[in-house]
Amino acid sequence: MAHIDMDAFFASVEQASNPYLKGKAIIVTGKGLRHSVVTTASYEAKRKGVRSGMPAHEALKLCPEAIPVEADGKKYEYVSREIMKLLHSISPEILVTSIDEAYIDLAHFENLKEALRQLKGLKLRLIKEFGLTASIGIAANPILAKIGSDFRKPDGFVVICRGAEKEFLKQVDVKDIPGIGPHTLIKLSSYGYEKAIEFIEADDFFLYSNFGNALLGLKKALLACSFSRAEFFKNSPPKSIGHSMTLSRNIEDGELLKRVACFLGAKVIYRMRRKGFEAEGVSLFLKYSDFSAVRTSRKLNFPLSNVQRMNQVLYWLIEELWNKEPIRALGVSCNRLKPFNTLSEQLSFLGARRDLMDTSLKIEEAFGKYSLFPASILVVSEL
Repeated sequence: MAHIDMDAFFASVEQASNPYLKGKAIIVTGKGLRHSVVTTASYEAKRKGVRSGMPAHEALKLCPEAIPVEADGKKYEYVSREIMKLLHSISPEILVTSIDEAYIDLAHFENLKEALRQLKGLKLRLIKEFGLTASIGIAANPILAKIGSDFRKPDGFVVICRGAEKEFLKQVDVKDIPGIGPHTLIKLSSYGYEKAIEFIEADDFFLYSNFGNALLGLKKALLACSFSRAEFFKNSPPKSIGHSMTLSRNIEDGELLKRVACFLGAKVIYRMRRKGFEAEGVSLFLKYSDFSAVRTSRKLNFPLSNVQRMNQVLYWLIEELWNKEPIRALGVSCNRLKPFNTLSEQLSFLGARRDLMDTSLKIEEAFGKYSLFPASILVVSEL
């Protein structure tokens, strides 16, 4: 099993596509620096302490020479698709986990030596064809492979041979184990667990008594020498689909807030329908100007699959959640996804109204994503 993780993907794509940016500290941000956060920072900026998720103005204090670059989602999506096509030339079984990460099944190779030769060739092709570097971890199970890909970034290539797992984990911090969240990490640290080797050598009963079965399962998965490939690489449907937005200025007007939320909601509906799903749950996230945040989720008693109904639900959630303080960021997501049922949409309106989403999606096919939207949300372009 191999895990590949592109290095500072968005920033590296910008540097590869613009010679002026090569070798320079850059931060990829949203529109408008005042409220933007750092989506990705180049390694030149990371060395000055800049990190993803940091407010852009704080990043520029740490690295004044950094060049802000507005994120270009279409560019990153295109490059990602082309890279994933390249991965399929290495293995028939690929699991894409994000725009810049994927697992590669190596089981079809006759031996490890041939697999490593192909993966090294892949790294060279990424540099030659895209001007990008990637870090790759190879191990007996997915968790160790992911730890390996993070271990020597950027441009890393880490092989964790069977039998050498514990020796490798002596060098890994507990915080670098996927699946251990911040609260669990604090608790583990309070018991003196700082290195991954200390965690996997911990008493099973102690872990179960203090952290529950999930953490005990993670410990066993770390040392597993085999796993179900059929289960791991099966094409599972997404658990949720969402969009968020950090604003260039605070929103204090309720009507404007609803329009922005409806814009995000429409993007979610379009993505969801393109993938063939409808939802029975909606979540709304609001971040205030003081960086405090609130979130609410609601299970619906009807299937949600069109923009009009999403707007109604969001109006209701905003009225319930918003405390009238200025908003700097918000997000909308759909959950409890299930395959789209044409009949449920027809019954929902008793046949009185045609589902216009099918027509909208056909227009998208001809003119590109999000080419058709309600005119009421044009105001979002100013934010």
